[in-house]
Amino acid sequence: MANTGLCVQMRPISLMAVVLASSVLVGAHGESMNMTGTLPDDAPFYKWPDEPMGWALKVHLVLCFIAYVVILPVGLVMEMAGHQYQWLAQLSGAGVAFLGIVFGWVHGHLGNVYARYGWFMLSLLVQQTATNLGLTLGAVPRNKKLQLFYRMVGALQLVYTYVGMLLGGIRFLNLCSQGHLGQCVSHFARGSALIIGAVCILVCMRVFGAVIVELRRPLELYLSIIMMLVGAIGTFTEHNFFQTSNTDSWSHKDLQHTLIGVSWFAGGLLGVLMTCRSHPRSRNPIPSLIFIATGIAMITHQQDLVMASHTHFLFGAALVCLGLSTIAEITLLAAGFVKDHDQPALFQFVPVFFMCASGMFLMGSNRDMVLFLINSHIDVATYALILLSFCFVIMFYFYVLVDLYFALAGPQSAKYRTLEQHMDRQSTSSQTSTLNHSESHSSLASAAFV
Repeated sequence: MANTGLCVQMRPISLMAVVLASSVLVGAHGESMNMTGTLPDDAPFYKWPDEPMGWALKVHLVLCFIAYVVILPVGLVMEMAGHQYQWLAQLSGAGVAFLGIVFGWVHGHLGNVYARYGWFMLSLLVQQTATNLGLTLGAVPRNKKLQLFYRMVGALQLVYTYVGMLLGGIRFLNLCSQGHLGQCVSHFARGSALIIGAVCILVCMRVFGAVIVELRRPLELYLSIIMMLVGAIGTFTEHNFFQTSNTDSWSHKDLQHTLIGVSWFAGGLLGVLMTCRSHPRSRNPIPSLIFIATGIAMITHQQDLVMASHTHFLFGAALVCLGLSTIAEITLLAAGFVKDHDQPALFQFVPVFFMCASGMFLMGSNRDMVLFLINSHIDVATYALILLSFCFVIMFYFYVLVDLYFALAGPQSAKYRTLEQHMDRQSTSSQTSTLNHSESHSSLASAAFV
């Protein structure tokens, strides 16, 4: 009966989300061919490269994808689950990644940012592999701090891989290179923060349960802190606030972005004050209201290009959907339909998806990318479907990684446990695998002696 009541309560919200999403695509498609307006002088620079992609670069991309997206993340999951053959995945991934980096050197063009970032990825790979070999062979004493350090490096490698993909795409499409670096970095940094936040919430919900009691405070506390910091930065960076002359006038975009920063700082401060002493189940609607207000501002935000106005409309609509779906999730948790360590309700994945989508739309609405879309004759509806497909792929990827962890770590009853229980289980399985490994060596030595 509880599930039936829940479905009845969620039908209006689901219908509202479907209608809003449909209006986004229909509204974007309505003026799909009227995308130009007055183009700036550097607009012809942003287009698909004329030079074909060389064979060395293709091999580099394939090998790095296999290593950094498939093998090494699987090795990280095996390490988190305490699997005895984790070192094999680490060595295999390191070998394939090094081979891919070599083919990147063969391709040439080593002076750009993407190539220089490769040296950082190589040093991180060497450090991670050396630590893994030291722990596996017993050259380094195994302790919880070193294991935690190794796992943190492996988890951060996912973030560094994502940054490498962004830099590769930016370099290939010649983005962020015509005097708009600040605006480009702002869009990609804030959009990436939303995507990474969505991934973290997805993983925590699936590992620790629907309420994420391990955070010890409501999720909105951490969102409010981030909003407060982002708002403080945006307030003083969107326009030259400390100007010394009166010649630098304020535009409507400067005023809107600065006031969005002020609202984020004030709303984040209020959210921190309301949730700093609350139980994790006592969720708060303040960040959701900030998302909705910002989304409405972005929907009505006018740009000098029609295409840019459409992309900002997509970002604003995704923020509104994020805020509404999060309020619905808060209502669901407050009504008691989901217990603390229960499996997450299916509707709880809707805010996660819209958070990922809003980050994707924010990154895709930067000026250089808009000019690339205009020169490539890609309309907004097609662009929205491409970015939403990326969001589905990201959620599918991390959902599969968590499923792999559950398959390796133990039975289904071991899914939702505290963080200390996870660490104890991993330590026990690591000690068991080490004991089995030493016993097999002893039996082999005895057989050889006989």
